[in-house]
Amino acid sequence: METLTDRDFCPEWHDALDLVNRDLAATEPDVEPFALLLDDWGVRVGFASWGSQGNALPEESGLPEIADAAQESATEYLWRAWPVCPAHELGMHVRPRPEDGVTVWWCRGRGPGGAHSTPVGTLEARRTTGRRASKRAGKRKQVR
Repeated sequence: METLTDRDFCPEWHDALDLVNRDLAATEPDVEPFALLLDDWGVRVGFASWGSQGNALPEESGLPEIADAAQESATEYLWRAWPVCPAHELGMHVRPRPEDGVTVWWCRGRGPGGAHSTPVGTLEARRTTGRRASKRAGKRKQVR
C-alpha cells in the first residue's frame, strides 16, 4: 500500500482528511494521523503503519465519505468505537445536519443533552477517563 502525500492528487480529499485528523488528534492523541492509502483496488483511508479497513473511496467522495471511511478504519484499529460522545459515552456517526447540510458527528444520546451533533473537525479533547471508569476507580478507593 502506498501513502498518497501529494496534495495535488484530489486536494479536496486531503482537506477533508485534515478535518478528520483534527478530531483524531483531539480525541486520540497517541494515535498516528489518518492517511490516504493506494492499493490495487483504489484509495482508502487508514493508517500508514497499519493499513485500512473497508471499501475504496468512490471517485465522487467528499467529507462524509472520508469521515465514514476513517471511522471504519479507526474502529477496527482501536477495537472500539471512534469517535465517542463525551456526554453519553456512545459512538458517534457521520451524517449531514438536516438544517444546513454541514457534515457532523452525530450522537443519538438520550437524557440530559439528548441527541446532538458537532461539525467534523471540531471535536474537543475528551476526558482521560469516562464517567463509568471514574466511578469504578472511586469505589476501589473506598474499599481499600
